[in-house]
Amino acid sequence: MFRPLAALDAFDRRLFDRLTGQERRIIDRNLKRLSNSANRSMLWLTIAAGMAVFGGHRARQAALRGAVAIAITSTLVNLPLKYVARRDRPPRRRFDRPLPISMPGSFSFPSGHSASAFAFATGVGLEHPRLALPILPLASAVAYSRVHLRVHYPFDVLAGAAIGAGMGLLSGPVIDAARHWWNSTAQVPESERPATSELILVVSPSAGRSAKLERARRAMAAMGLQVATEIPVNDAEILPKLVQRGGHSPTVIAAGGDGTVGAVANAIVGTPAALGIIPLGTSNDFARSISIPMHVEDAVRLLTRGRISRVDAGRFTAEGQRPRHFVHAAAVGLNVGFARFATRADVRARLGRLTYAVAVALALRERPVFRCELEWEERKEQTNLVHLAAINAPIFGGFLGLRIPGADPDDRTLDIIMIEHLPIRRLLRSALYPAVGVRRGIRGIRTLQVSRLKVRPTDSMDVTLDGEVAGKVPGVFEVVPGGLRVITRADFRGDHR
Repeated sequence: MFRPLAALDAFDRRLFDRLTGQERRIIDRNLKRLSNSANRSMLWLTIAAGMAVFGGHRARQAALRGAVAIAITSTLVNLPLKYVARRDRPPRRRFDRPLPISMPGSFSFPSGHSASAFAFATGVGLEHPRLALPILPLASAVAYSRVHLRVHYPFDVLAGAAIGAGMGLLSGPVIDAARHWWNSTAQVPESERPATSELILVVSPSAGRSAKLERARRAMAAMGLQVATEIPVNDAEILPKLVQRGGHSPTVIAAGGDGTVGAVANAIVGTPAALGIIPLGTSNDFARSISIPMHVEDAVRLLTRGRISRVDAGRFTAEGQRPRHFVHAAAVGLNVGFARFATRADVRARLGRLTYAVAVALALRERPVFRCELEWEERKEQTNLVHLAAINAPIFGGFLGLRIPGADPDDRTLDIIMIEHLPIRRLLRSALYPAVGVRRGIRGIRTLQVSRLKVRPTDSMDVTLDGEVAGKVPGVFEVVPGGLRVITRADFRGDHR
């Protein structure tokens, strides 16, 4: 045996002897029950079934990912790895007393129980972090039981846990690939597909993603899609005239980030046009909220194979002004300072990917307080805030995928977030809570779900719509139920046509 491996094996056996040197009958008995319950992953699959039946949508997603992680792990560990390593099990007897559990007939390295336990815990935790709090200690107990019951060496268990955690991480891309394959082969009824292959393409010159835009153009040509008209997003106001041409429902493609999608949506809400999205922005929060693929070619493929679904839009009407629509969020306060800095072309050219981080730091440093009157559902109140947001789509934070609990892009309401002047640490905590699935309230931060909110500040203030400064309050924020026709994946849960 290779000398380092021989030294590791000797250390592993000494550690095994120390951990199993004393008899503890009560602990043996309880750990035996726990270990046997995890045979063939029945413990984890039972928990997954309970999550699927009694949990919400997010718990079901976590259960699916945990089960897929177990399947990948079991296939890897129980077939090739054990037979490649071919490590014998620990001795059948220690100190002239029988084993408290039957010795498995397979090889010892790595531990399948430990691998499956940590695969399930990792897969579930990545989808629903709160559920990992009880599952991770249970997985650790199952892993420890395999050494305590003297059927595995400690290194078998550690290696199995590491492999399981790795497969838990891998399960996400595996599920995404399977979904993409399914959506590419799923049959969408002809009546729910886009009516034409001719497109109106709206592009954002400031997106800074010209290489991706060229990839999108090549992919559209390869898939038989024809760009009849291409316009910059600054000319989006002419879209109502363009979509009225011809005798069919046109497809308008927004190639850019949330600002581009919002500008296109503002122009086509209430028209027969269908909105397609090629996410080329930095965050792409609205696209993520309705499960648009982030890969350019996959997003283009969706334009030919997806279905037309109806999702909500937001509408802001300033006093004495025409209504403006938004798809992701409208905001007053912190987000205005952020948007002014983050949308400057010279700043983006100089800072690149650091632009958003610097913009956040500057916005949080200022935090000016404003006083306003809020009115909703026959209620009125006066309050002092540093930030107010009316959110239509639930995901924010770009690739981080932070989500507002209980929100959906087709729930017929706006999620209102009101933030008072708070210390930085509490503001950051409020942003991190959704990332780990915590719904605990923070004093100074309030949320509402409403269909209409009137905002009247003491002094007129700027408003951002989908990250762009685009109006002033006082004014009214309201939801437009099912106001936007969007090309989505076949499995999107919204209304169709």
